[in-house]
Amino acid sequence: MNLTKTDNPVKTLIILLNMGGPQNKEEIHPYLKELFQDRELLKLPFQKILGRLIAWRRTPKIQERYEEIGQYSPTKAIMESQSVGIAKKLDQVHPESAPHVCVSGFRYISPRPGEMIKKYQQAEKIILFSQYPQHSCCTSGSSFCDAYRWLDKKQNAGYQHKISVIDQWWDRADYTKLWAMLIRKKFEEMKEKHDLKDGDIRIIYSAHSLPESYCLEKGDKYNEEIQGSVNRIEKVLHDNGLKHEGSLAWQSKVGPQRTKWLTPSTPQVIAETKQKAILMVPIAFTTDHIETLDEIDIEFRGYADKVVDHFARVDCFNMEEKFIDLCAHLVVEHMDSGFNSSIRPCCLNCEGSDCASMREYFGSKPIRQS
Repeated sequence: MNLTKTDNPVKTLIILLNMGGPQNKEEIHPYLKELFQDRELLKLPFQKILGRLIAWRRTPKIQERYEEIGQYSPTKAIMESQSVGIAKKLDQVHPESAPHVCVSGFRYISPRPGEMIKKYQQAEKIILFSQYPQHSCCTSGSSFCDAYRWLDKKQNAGYQHKISVIDQWWDRADYTKLWAMLIRKKFEEMKEKHDLKDGDIRIIYSAHSLPESYCLEKGDKYNEEIQGSVNRIEKVLHDNGLKHEGSLAWQSKVGPQRTKWLTPSTPQVIAETKQKAILMVPIAFTTDHIETLDEIDIEFRGYADKVVDHFARVDCFNMEEKFIDLCAHLVVEHMDSGFNSSIRPCCLNCEGSDCASMREYFGSKPIRQS
């Protein structure tokens, strides 16, 4: 990708924030090193040294996982297509802020948000759009802080007055209805294909886990927002006649083995299933990546094969047209309401060195929870 400054006209720049993922074998170790050195994600003693060591030790295993799915991370390619669709939609529905350019800004791999801001620095308005519907200090917070640290070094470059952020959109009706539509479609496919009844299928909503202390002691509300998302979707499904059991579970533990994580784990919920079939919903993800393509589709399917007759997963939003519409509507609402940033306030027992300064820079209030 060409990251040099562009002279192409752009009035509004939208940067979609996500973790990203390695595009080839050589990028796996640098990606993991960035990840394990991220103190918003995981605090370790002697972080730079231990982060490098953990990355070095985990690289062969992660390489094996990519070999299992037969490709490297599809996140970049998917988000590039999403970006084209979002920009095209915005040009159609909001011509007063056109031309729009929509790009990706990744936390642990190029292109980073700062690279994209520099490339399109002539834009009149810049929007950092978190692709994590539910806010966590480890995800949205880390991405915002990463962008802030780059911007803070450019204090005299004139960015602060024209940059804003979009955060937390899990409680929108269109987000809830989109998940309900995709779940209902796959649910009915399973019933028809395998001659099942509603009660034969257990829906398991699987979200990336966090250390329990992040939520109970630090005050990160990610777990509450995930549960809120599930509750809203389940209500829509039940209101539309589905009679099933829906359960929330947590996957993808990354860090010291002694750490106590959110429960129940996804493998535990799978093992306890009494129904004939499981339908997995990757509730915290908007694009397919290694946690859906390998952990759910391969590892969890292996667990499920021991306890149920049938297993399926609802696809992430990826290039779903209604998701492109949802993103475009979010951006339009943000622009029409004055480009005001609204980031979830700092955790009650915030440990981040840049969390408060980041919120102050973007003009998000309140800065701290009351």
